[in-house]
Amino acid sequence: MTGFALGPMPGTSIAEAADIIMGETELPAIPQLPERGLGSDAVGRTASMLEAISIDRGPRSWRMTARPQLLTRRTGDRLERDLDEVQEVWGESVPHVKVQALGPWSLGASIELSDGHRVLTDRGAFTELSESLLHGVHAHAADVARRFHGEVVVQLDEPLLADVVAGRIPGTTDFDTIPAVPDEVAFDLLQSFDADYLHAPPLWSLARAAKTFLTTFRGLDTPRHLDGLGEHLNAGHRIGLGIEGSDSRAEAITLARHLDRIGMPRELLIDHLDVYPVKASARSLRSVSETADILIRDAGDL
Repeated sequence: MTGFALGPMPGTSIAEAADIIMGETELPAIPQLPERGLGSDAVGRTASMLEAISIDRGPRSWRMTARPQLLTRRTGDRLERDLDEVQEVWGESVPHVKVQALGPWSLGASIELSDGHRVLTDRGAFTELSESLLHGVHAHAADVARRFHGEVVVQLDEPLLADVVAGRIPGTTDFDTIPAVPDEVAFDLLQSFDADYLHAPPLWSLARAAKTFLTTFRGLDTPRHLDGLGEHLNAGHRIGLGIEGSDSRAEAITLARHLDRIGMPRELLIDHLDVYPVKASARSLRSVSETADILIRDAGDL
């Protein structure tokens, strides 16, 4: 069991965020700072990793462009500067580092083509975007591995995945519908990234597309989710649960008893469960790390 940060952090100082993450977690994540504005959101950050694809800010959202844009170069430069600053704080010997990027389905639903339609609606453009993302994420991970001389694990964030597979992504007009993506199609593409972590809403049919499935703990007490979580763990797969990070012991007790409800042994807490704060801060990161320590040490006695 490990307590860690997803990546996004409050504030605008990359050095301060890196210092907090290193001081409070066992698995440091390259920090992201959405509060810095344009280009620092999940789409802009991920776009900085894309190879041979340029994007710019359109009237409604991010948009693919035929030629390199100043904003594309700026986001790429910012990522390099961020890594330089993180390296100054962490040094050059970090055993394990986590990098993260928006996954292909959420990225394709968030970027438009030049005609205003979402990339997700054009098979050729979506394939090009997905392939560029795959190469870009691997290149980013390789760069981080060179900088820190450690093992790099990859987290894909798919906040729109539930809407993509349910056909709830809106088109450009009320008459422009975007069909639902079949589960097996979504699964195959996600699995091709060979990610260590997949962060998404609780979709148990897609949870096995990465080594560890990350989802928010709140709401997992319905019969459907109790069954889904139990089947996921019973099959030997790992889960990471987002908690508040406010009361370490109380949250450890709640997690242990949740496993009791689904009839799973508490020993799974040690090897098959991670925790992260739904909203990262120095305090919440410290709390989830303490929750992990309590569960490792006292799971059977809670």
